[in-house]
Amino acid sequence: MSIAQIMTHRNRLITTMADASLASLRDVFAKARFQHVPVTDASNRLVGIVSVKDYFRELSPVMDAASDPAISLFIRSRKVHQVMITPVITVSEHSTIKQAAALLLKHNISCLPVTDEHKHLLGLVSWKDIMRAALNHTVASS
Repeated sequence: MSIAQIMTHRNRLITTMADASLASLRDVFAKARFQHVPVTDASNRLVGIVSVKDYFRELSPVMDAASDPAISLFIRSRKVHQVMITPVITVSEHSTIKQAAALLLKHNISCLPVTDEHKHLLGLVSWKDIMRAALNHTVASS
């Protein structure tokens, strides 16, 4: 089974740009079920990824010591490129689930952006997608 069969496709992802403010991610992480937001350029090429952990790691120093207005000002002034992870470990849509699982374990990460040979973002596969596929395969085989 290939990654293309289990990934969340680009049209269902929320992405951001490197120069966006952290404030733009607040609602994504607060309301959506997304844990990762791919960072793309104007040509839809992947340039980084920001996770909810990266977001809160950036905020933690000011959350303890600052009032709500100070936190609001801080996240409006900080940019995504200041907290995103780059370079990003990726897979192709033709990769196998086993290859993706091995990368997740090797690098201790929880998702892999799926890109083409030019680094254009095609989708995202998470450890949950892989577990779901394994469970479905196990149930179908029973």
